[in-house]
Amino acid sequence: MAKIHFIPDNYTVECKDGEDLQDICENNGIDLPFSCKNGVCGTCLCRVKEGTENLNPKTEQEEITLDTLGADNEQRLACQCKVLGDIKIDF
Repeated sequence: MAKIHFIPDNYTVECKDGEDLQDICENNGIDLPFSCKNGVCGTCLCRVKEGTENLNPKTEQEEITLDTLGADNEQRLACQCKVLGDIKIDF
């Protein structure tokens, strides 16, 4: 079981390896907006403070959107992330 610590809410949840970050947020009442849910709009942009290596690799669509948004290396689109281990995120 992986642990996700949501820095703004000072809240930690456990999840199964490979679970979608979007589903975890929605199932636990985390206030992170999701709009298109396809990695195009950027509303779910978050900052991975620890555990970047514990997320799936970026998809081509996510890379394009992150580049368009001018995101840095710590930022990911939550709707495109699968949690594979412990992470800390901020948004």
